[in-house]
Order: sequence, then structure tokens, then C-alpha cells
Amino acid sequence: MKKFSLLLLLVCMGVSVYAQKYTEIKGFVKDDRLKEIHLYNVEDGSTHLYASTAVAEDGSFGFLFCPSKPGFYTLGNDQMDFVIYVKGNDKINIDILENKAELNGKNTKENVALYKWEDFAADVRLKSVYFMRTISNYKDFFPEFTVFVSKLDSIKKKIKSGDAEFDALLKKKIDYDVDYYAAYFLQTPRTAHPERGDWPEFYNSIISDSKFTTDEVLQFPQGARMLGIYSTFGHMSSGKEYSGPENYHSTCLSYLKNDRLKGEYVTRNVFPGIKSYDQYLGMLDRYGKYLVTPSQKARVEAIGTALYDTAPGKMAADFTYPDVNGKDVSLSDFKGKVVLVDVWATWCGPCRGEIPHLKKLEEEMHGTDVVFLGVSVDEAKDKQKWLDFIKKEELGGIQVHASGWSKIAKDYKIKGIPRFMVFDKKGNIVSVDAPRPSSPELKQMLEAELKK
Repeated sequence: MKKFSLLLLLVCMGVSVYAQKYTEIKGFVKDDRLKEIHLYNVEDGSTHLYASTAVAEDGSFGFLFCPSKPGFYTLGNDQMDFVIYVKGNDKINIDILENKAELNGKNTKENVALYKWEDFAADVRLKSVYFMRTISNYKDFFPEFTVFVSKLDSIKKKIKSGDAEFDALLKKKIDYDVDYYAAYFLQTPRTAHPERGDWPEFYNSIISDSKFTTDEVLQFPQGARMLGIYSTFGHMSSGKEYSGPENYHSTCLSYLKNDRLKGEYVTRNVFPGIKSYDQYLGMLDRYGKYLVTPSQKARVEAIGTALYDTAPGKMAADFTYPDVNGKDVSLSDFKGKVVLVDVWATWCGPCRGEIPHLKKLEEEMHGTDVVFLGVSVDEAKDKQKWLDFIKKEELGGIQVHASGWSKIAKDYKIKGIPRFMVFDKKGNIVSVDAPRPSSPELKQMLEAELKK
């Protein structure tokens, strides 16, 4: 009996270890270069490392885990990976070869159907996507690809897993895959490159107003790359000359008919290339409307945070949080005023110790162009506690709730509280580590800004 190296992942939160929802994946690696196998899940159209296991001496590997929902996963490494479909309470037997994967033994009907396609497409995928592992140019690829697409209808007719929903999903994946392989081939270095007239007839059907109208592509392992390759091919096939990044990205975005897809495009293709915080703000103003998911917003904010310089005179990093009435309030709302920001929390003893001094300062500055903005980093679950504290302590100024160590803490590198920050009338930084209200230096700083 052969032994398998089996990695057990107990990731079913709140599920009994006896519940029959585990997926078992096992097989053999038949590529001597692979000493470790990674399991990736799919989020936002990209693969993310989920677990890893060493390959045993006899080449075996295995995973046992509880998926949160049915969907695609991949096996392999950062150089090449292979798709599988996971439901839970299923067994998948698969071997990893040098340039492909193949099922062995008993498998789910979904994976049997999936690998009718994956086996058929293996050579085209290798030459198109994993081109560094083989030598191919358009002279051999185009004839092979033309025969390949002529057999697509026949392949689709063979997809009968018994799961109608999965079969429909797989047929969509095939359509996305074929466009991806065709377009990707043109966008990678080759020993010879074709003229437009050399393209096979199929290339004329790739761009269509009926494609990329929903975000369904993001459930596939290479979904985000697919939309990027597709939109880039749209620019290539349009015949437009490159006239700068703004025009290029605008053209590419026009081929995506869904805001979430546009958000993924700019998150991956626009914001990572930004070199300064001013440029980041400009891009945010131009493309921010497409950032429609929390994931997209968080990824873009992380880019802005890395670029942000908190030196005096630099533009303030804006933030927006709800006030006691649930109305959104932004730092940028107060341009034309000097703003004192107090970052605090109800549980913070030193923060509470500054309250009497803060109230006195607010009273002394009454009638001037100074705005007192309190930003609580109490967690979301403690919002009512925050509201009760404000009422009990009769806190003045404008009070907003940041729901923990969120954007303001990341942008301004806040590791401890209380933190007081001063911003001038133009919305620029005076100090992101200002004196506390208990120090007369804070009032002097505010008065100096009022005179400018």
C-alpha cells in the first residue's frame, strides 16, 4: 500500500470535525523540480495561497480541508498551476506532471468534465500562457489554434457532469479560456511576431459588446488576468496608436461593461504604477468611482498609504467616517479652516485625561476658524459605548467613529493614542504629532496658523 503525505487543515469554523464536508485531494508529483505543492483558492479573479505541503519521497502529496463554498481552486506553484473544482465532501485524485495535470482513480463528475476540457486545451495553454516552458511562435501556433477552435462545439457537447449549473459554468469558462489563450499569445515575447493580416479568423470574434458585462469571470482562477488581457487586446485590435497612459487605460476600460471589472482593471493596472501621492490622488479622483468592493478599496488605499508622506506642508490624506447621527464627515470638508484632529478611544486612559484640557482649549478658541474633530478608533462593536461616552462626557466639536485602526491610523502611521494632528486652511499638514491640549504649545500652534 502506497503512503501519502497528507496535510490536514481544520478550517471549518463552527463545524464539527465529524461533519462530512471535507475535501480530500491526493496524488503524485511526476516532476522532479517540484518539492512542494501549493493549494490556492480564488478571490476577485486571482489565486491566493491557501495551504502548502511537501512532496513525499515517493512523490505523493495530499490535502484535507473544508471549503467554505463550492468553487475553483488550483494546485501547483508560482510558476504553473492546475485547476480543480471543489464542492466539499468530495475526493479528487490528480497527478502533477511536468506541464500538465491528469486525473487518476476515482473523481467527482465535475472534475471529470472539467478535465475533458483541460486535457484538450493543454497544449494550446502551454504554448500561449506558459510560453517560457516551450518554443512556439505564430507559424506553428496559429494552425494548431485554428484546428483547436474548430472542435470547441464538439467538446462542449461532451460536458455532461449531471450538475446543470456546473456544466453551464464550465462552458462559460471554456469561452473565457479560448479568448484568453488567443489574446495572451499576441502579448508575449516570441521568436517571430505576426502582422495583423496573419491573425486567424477567430481573432475577429474576440471583442464583443456581449462580453464582460457581468463579474462572473472573477470566479475563475485567472479571471482578473483574463479581463486585463481582453481589454489590452481590444486596444491592439482597435488600431489606435499609443498616446499616453490615460488614453490607453480609457480605451481598455471601454471594453469592460461592468464597474466591478473596471475596478479590478484599475486596481491591478493603474494604481500599482503610481509613483507619488499627488499622482495617487489624481488617479483616485479619475478612477475612484470604479472601486465598488471593499477589497478593491482596501488594495488601493494600501497603495496610497505606502506613498503618503506625513511631512509638514504636505497635502493631508483625506478620511471619511460617520458622525453621531450617521452622516459621513471628511477631513476635506473643512478646507478654509484650521483643523485639530484628536484620535482617541473610550478605553484609553491618557485620552480621557486630556478631555478637560481639550474642552478648555475649545472654549478659548470659540469663535475662531478652528475646527475640533474627534476621531474614535473604538471597534465597530463598541459604537454604542462610544455614543454613550460622548453624551456622558458632553464632548464638543465634531465626533466621528473610525471603527478601529482603519484608514486614518494606516495613513498617519498611528501606533498609539491619544494622537493630535493639526492641518492648515489649505488642507495641508502642520503636524501629525502635535502637542497635547495639556501643553500650551498646542494653542500657540493653532493661533500661529490662524494668523497665516
